[in-house]
Amino acid sequence: MASVMSTPWLRLALRRRIIFAVAALLLGVLSIWPQHYAAEAQLEPQDSGGGLSAALAGQGAAGGLLSLGALLGNKQPIEADLTIARSHAVLDLVIRDLRLVGRPGFGNLNGAEVALRQKLGVIAIRGNILQITARDRNPALALGIVAATADAIQTRLADISLKQAAQKRAVARDRLSDATISLARAQAALSQFRTVNRLAAPEQQLGAAVGLLASLEGRLQAKQVEVATLENFETADNIRLKAAHDELAAIRAQVEAAKVASRGQDTSNLAGIASTNEVYFNLYRDEKAAEILYEVYRRYLEEVAVDELSANENLILVEPAYIYPERQYNIGAVGLLSVVILLWICTEFYLVKPPIGRR
Repeated sequence: MASVMSTPWLRLALRRRIIFAVAALLLGVLSIWPQHYAAEAQLEPQDSGGGLSAALAGQGAAGGLLSLGALLGNKQPIEADLTIARSHAVLDLVIRDLRLVGRPGFGNLNGAEVALRQKLGVIAIRGNILQITARDRNPALALGIVAATADAIQTRLADISLKQAAQKRAVARDRLSDATISLARAQAALSQFRTVNRLAAPEQQLGAAVGLLASLEGRLQAKQVEVATLENFETADNIRLKAAHDELAAIRAQVEAAKVASRGQDTSNLAGIASTNEVYFNLYRDEKAAEILYEVYRRYLEEVAVDELSANENLILVEPAYIYPERQYNIGAVGLLSVVILLWICTEFYLVKPPIGRR
């Protein structure tokens, strides 16, 4: 440090100050010229948990449809949207839309992507809003990059939503077909049992406890299927999975309580048809479980259809692309200017008051 400070260029005060002043002046000019422009746009993801999902969950508040929203899933978090917004697929859409390949400063496809990444920035701000910014010496290009990026993000998310909905629809149709067959078989078996045993009103004839217990058993089976489905896609500490486990435990407790209550009732009128009572209970339980599963998958298919129709409405354009009215400064030149000024101050202080051993 001392050897550098002892050079004639820095020891001579006038020459030293002229060098620093010229460097600071040059960097000061480069900080504001050539002028750069900044463009911005903002996108807001659609709220989750609304629309048809909430309506279906509300209608299914009694029975196996209580946690239908957990089966349907919710909107992906903002981190997923942000990752997609910064992806290569989105940049490729922007490059093709603006025809950047071959333009000055962009070169070939790879060069255009590198240059675009340097000019473009996508971040998440408060309120789960995606903010898109671009800086360039050409205001029209900066504005075009931001607008094209917003469109590309919406297009990419729509494509992903459609693919996910198609996969869900295939699963839902397959499960609905099986549930429909199971429900038809259960209803036919129950109807045949009533005809053979001449039971016009089995619930009243075999006791109200049979109907209650069968309904609870049906809910229990449906809830077990729901929990198993969630465990395939969610982690153990997921809130929806924990809530489903709590509901499953509550239904099991209700089933045990109903069994205890039925054993404590006067069943002398069923003494002659004990075996008939058990057969009817099993058939009624199977019919209830099949009916609940059928409703779950039918409403699930309705939700998937709505997802497909609303795939293009995944993001709301909160702030259309615009140019910042404030003057923009060249960050690199401003940083170098700060370094030069700081070095100038340190040099002056060192030469005016050098360390004791150097005086």
